[in-house]
Amino acid sequence: MIGTMTNHTKPTLLISNVLPARPGDEAYNNICMRLWDRILEAAVPTWNVIREYAQEDGAEGAALRARDADAIVIMGGEDVHPANYGGSQGYNREGRHWYRADQGQLALVDYASRTGTPLLGICRGMQIINTAFGGTLEQDIADGTHTNPAILSDHRFVRHSVRVEADSNLERALSPVLINSELTISSAHHQRVHRLGDTLRISAYAPDGTVEAIESPDAPIIGVQWHPEDPADNIAQLRVLLAHMDARRAPRLERASTTLVA
Repeated sequence: MIGTMTNHTKPTLLISNVLPARPGDEAYNNICMRLWDRILEAAVPTWNVIREYAQEDGAEGAALRARDADAIVIMGGEDVHPANYGGSQGYNREGRHWYRADQGQLALVDYASRTGTPLLGICRGMQIINTAFGGTLEQDIADGTHTNPAILSDHRFVRHSVRVEADSNLERALSPVLINSELTISSAHHQRVHRLGDTLRISAYAPDGTVEAIESPDAPIIGVQWHPEDPADNIAQLRVLLAHMDARRAPRLERASTTLVA
């Protein structure tokens, strides 16, 4: 497993995961590694990559690691603990929670917001962004249309279109792969945005009205509810999202001075 790749001619990308492995859950580990390998394939040609484990680092450790990063990706994973958004446990299809990982990744969003560090949240990562800005989540999509129940065994994501909002940062990021403001995406989630976080804007919808992307107008923060790192999808989508973060990153010294003031 690759943790850190160093080349000082490249910017540094911190990729945050919940855990390095899920003990006793080989099927979940397998799909997580497939998604990690796909992000690595897209990122390594142009980025140094640091992998961060939020359950191990917690809030303080994650924020410290972020100081070495020019951009951040928060990957998918388990449901965000309802305590983070004022919800209750006991909902349909509730899985295991990793509260310390939640705190670590919420700290990454806070750091990105304060320092102007570009951040991309994928699936759970988007839900972390919404939670960090005071939003809430619908805990279970009743009709189950956004995930394949057999995904852990067949690795097949649900495919559907999204419409990207005009004049959004997401539109600017995805413009090379959009067709008439639409994109076909890979979906695997049973939760979605309920109340939008403060100051955030919605930047993409699914045909059924599900919020598929959100962004901050004040910081280079974008969340997508889908999985651009699906190995069966066109890698160009993931590459243009990473390129957008590269284009929006600030010089390291400028970000360091912002951190010291905060």
